Amino acid sequence: MLRSRLTELLFVVLFLSGCSEARDVFPAAVDLRADGQLARVQRLPIVLFFHSTTCPFCREVEDLYLARMQKENESEPKFLLRTVEVSHTQPLVTFDGTRTDHRAFAKGQGVTLVPHLRFLGPDGEPLVPDLVGLTSRDFYGAYLEGSISGAGEKLRRAGR
Repeated sequence: MLRSRLTELLFVVLFLSGCSEARDVFPAAVDLRADGQLARVQRLPIVLFFHSTTCPFCREVEDLYLARMQKENESEPKFLLRTVEVSHTQPLVTFDGTRTDHRAFAKGQGVTLVPHLRFLGPDGEPLVPDLVGLTSRDFYGAYLEGSISGAGEKLRRAGR
């Protein structure tokens, strides 16, 4: 019985440490104006991931969808991913150069439900509809990939 409990505990510790490592690959939004300049040069959409560290659905989106996509994105960039923690006061420079923090920025963007993914152009303009909440798990990955692809296509058509 004790051995079984130790095995379970070890599994949980390993699982959680793996999850936190996956989240470490998601860069926090710090300077969206600079990110916009980089996105313009590289002709990539910016994906803002509004989340909360206490949100289990956010962790699910991170672990099941974003971690894999971000890893693939490192070798062949298709988007710039930046995270916004909706309850933190981490400093942030917006697309227009205004200084604020994550919580105020999320509120100003009208984000009230997480997980929330927004797909933006270099000046912060929306390119495709947001993905809000964790919709059907069977199709969420396809919705996410479709949104990123659609945002990239809209940028290419606009010649940005």
